[in-house]
Order: sequence, then structure tokens, then C-alpha cells
Amino acid sequence: MIKKGAMALNSREKFNSVMSFDDNNITMKTEFGFWAKTLKNWLGSGLKQTAEAPYINALDAKIVRASVDIAGSGELTDKNTLNYFGLDSYLVKFPFDLSPGLPDKLIEDNENYKIYQDSYGLKKKEGKITAGTPMVIDYPIKNKKDFYIYRDLYDDDYKKRLPQNWSSLKEELKNRDFPIRLGGGPYGFSFFPRHLMGDVVYMMSMYDDPKFLKEFNDFFLNLVMNYWSLILKDVEVDCIFILEDIAYRSGSFISKDMFREFMTPYYIIFMDFLKQFKVKNVLVDCDGLIDELIPLFMEAGVTGIFPIEAVNDVSEIREKYPRLQLMGGIDKKLLFKDGTKKGIDEELIKIKKLIAKGGYVPHIDHAVSEDVTWENFKYYREALNRIIDEGSDIKTS
Repeated sequence: MIKKGAMALNSREKFNSVMSFDDNNITMKTEFGFWAKTLKNWLGSGLKQTAEAPYINALDAKIVRASVDIAGSGELTDKNTLNYFGLDSYLVKFPFDLSPGLPDKLIEDNENYKIYQDSYGLKKKEGKITAGTPMVIDYPIKNKKDFYIYRDLYDDDYKKRLPQNWSSLKEELKNRDFPIRLGGGPYGFSFFPRHLMGDVVYMMSMYDDPKFLKEFNDFFLNLVMNYWSLILKDVEVDCIFILEDIAYRSGSFISKDMFREFMTPYYIIFMDFLKQFKVKNVLVDCDGLIDELIPLFMEAGVTGIFPIEAVNDVSEIREKYPRLQLMGGIDKKLLFKDGTKKGIDEELIKIKKLIAKGGYVPHIDHAVSEDVTWENFKYYREALNRIIDEGSDIKTS
């Protein structure tokens, strides 16, 4: 039996319903995304192509979102999985650009790789045979002097950063049926400085030149608030994403004291800014083991966490933080070739209990990699859809 009211809500309404912990507790059927290689494999294994497949010629590790698209977002999306499984669109990225707009420059190009400079001034090497994250060869900021030079590349003409179709886009989005997010990579109060100066310079600067890092975040926080205020006054976004990724499998690589000194003050200012526009949902993207980071994020005003990689115990997180918004948390390794239906069923029993408590959107704990077989994904996704449709008879607490 399908849960009462579930069919009446669109994807946007479901997202806001579950994130608000309301009595309906109707969560979304959605996925964070897929590797391009994963979808290529599935199209030959049982996934029916009912829409375009723009990822066919993409590098294998390119992330493809399980969502509809907004022109200019720069993301690849896939409607074939949405159509096959009746999925809700994942939060659609609203197009934004925090770079100084440097011209892209091709430095070297051969059959194995290309080396180029992007709009942020990052010099990168990108492989053509084995796909993966492009390797940064050189960063534009190595010290405070570099930062001052880099800062001068920006001006206060924030309107030029709006999408080219801004006038029509802001009107079209008023009646949308899908949720949108503003933010994500590379914006975060640790991630963005690391994006432009690298991990080593960032870490060393915490000790050698803390004033430099604070000036960096002061400048870019003001840039973001001035820029995003133009968007937020005309578009009602459903969620703000902040990318940090400050943890590995063993835990955070930033101490509590460093977090509170170099990140918390900027979060507090940013949260106050967002309240002016009645933004209710602010989620942090942080991979790795995050148990010691969650209270720090909450202390700074964050309302939710994702994608909750399997190194974490998502049930334990819910027990400790009953009002924290959660997205993700399902172990993708259970869907690998040697995964079993029994293992998937056991995982979904846990997930069913979490859904019943509210504030949770279940999906694979990051992009679905090529190790995940079509057979196992199909079994998992159809079973999870049934759980969501039927609701849960488990008492909440």
C-alpha cells in the first residue's frame, strides 16, 4: 500500500517535507549520482534508454547527477534512471561561479592526457585513458602576497556572475516541481582555501600565518554574500550546500580548536546572512569519518550532513542527533559483484527504521561507482522504493 499523500507531492515538496520533520514524513526516492562508467555498463545490462544519455562520451569517473537540469549548471544529468525507477530528482545545482574568470588555457595536449589552466588559475593534468580527478600541478596562491594579487582579480560587479538567462530563469523557477540547491564545490570555509592553495600551504598557514587564512575567508565570505544576495532575493532555494571534506577514514584532519578558530566565525556570519532570506536547510558535504565534526558543524548552525559514507554508523548518528537532517548513508559496497540480497535486506531493515524517525533522505553513500552491478542496484532500489511507498510500522521515538 502506498503511503497516504505520497503520490500527491512532487519532488520539491517531498524534500521540504522530510527536511522539516513534519508529521507526513514522506521522504524522497532519489540518488546522489553515478559514475558515467556505471551508467554505460547498465545501458548494456538492463537499464532502458528512454531519454538522452549525455554521458556516453564522458570520462568514466565523471559524476552524473540523478536529477533534472538547469541550463548553465555545468553538470551531467541522467533521466534514464529517474524514469526506470520512478525517482525524484536530486537537488538540482543552481549555476554559480566564484572564480575570477581567468581564461581557460590549454598548455599541453596528447593522446594520454592534457594539461590546462582553468578559470580559477589552477594548473591541472587530466588523464584521457584512466579517468579520475584531475591532478593539480600548480596552485595560484602560495602565500599572502599571492593572495593579495589574486584578490585584485575580482571586482564588485556581482551581476555579471548571474546566469545569462537570469531574467527568464528566475521566473521559470517560481513554479518548479524539483528542489534546487545553491552552493557545493568549491565553496566551503576550509575547502575553498585548500582549492586555491593546496592542503600543505593551508595547513602550514594555520600555524605560520593565521591572519592570512582569516583574511582569505573574510574576503570570500563577503564576495559570496554580495553575490548570492542577488540570487536569494529572487529565487527561493530549497537548500544551501557547503563543501568541506575535512575528514578521512580515521577522522577529521582539523582539530576542534582549529575548526573553531578558522571556520566557526565565518559559518556564524553566513548563517545569519541566510536567515535574512528564510533559508531553512543548510547541509555540509563532508566525506570520511565525521563523528567528531558533527557537533562542531551543528554548533556553527548547520542543519544537516551528507553523504554519510559507510565508515560512519548512520543509525548511531541519528540516535545522538535526533533533529539533524541526514542524506545518504547506504553502503555501496553491498551492491558490488560479491554483494548478496541478504546483505542488502539487512541494510534496508536499518534504513527503514531511520526513515520512520524523519529528517532522512536515504541513498547510496556517494556517487554509485562502476563496481555496483545492475542486478544488485535494481534489487536494492526497488526494495527501497517499496519501503518508502508503504511507510513504516515501526514506532518513532
